[in-house]
Amino acid sequence: MDNGLYTVVEFDDNDKWFVMAEKVIDGIKYSYMIRVNQSEDDFIDEYQVVKSVYDGNDEYMDTISGDELKRIMPILVPEVKNLIEHPEKLKDLLNN
Repeated sequence: MDNGLYTVVEFDDNDKWFVMAEKVIDGIKYSYMIRVNQSEDDFIDEYQVVKSVYDGNDEYMDTISGDELKRIMPILVPEVKNLIEHPEKLKDLLNN
């Protein structure tokens, strides 16, 4: 799913994640994601922040944690705070 602003990314074994926010910080693209079910019509209570690493035209995503996560979250959270506080808006976005 890709409606221009929000995207569902699929990893190995049909592991699907809804990208709530993306931001380039210090030249690196970070994404805040929520897991979605296989039919992409509901959220699973699991979140992650990943950074994109590029190898030529290929994009790879690595989950961040620790000090890097603590530094990045305050920058990403303002973009998703309203959606987290109003889960019905998330479902509307996912269903559109």
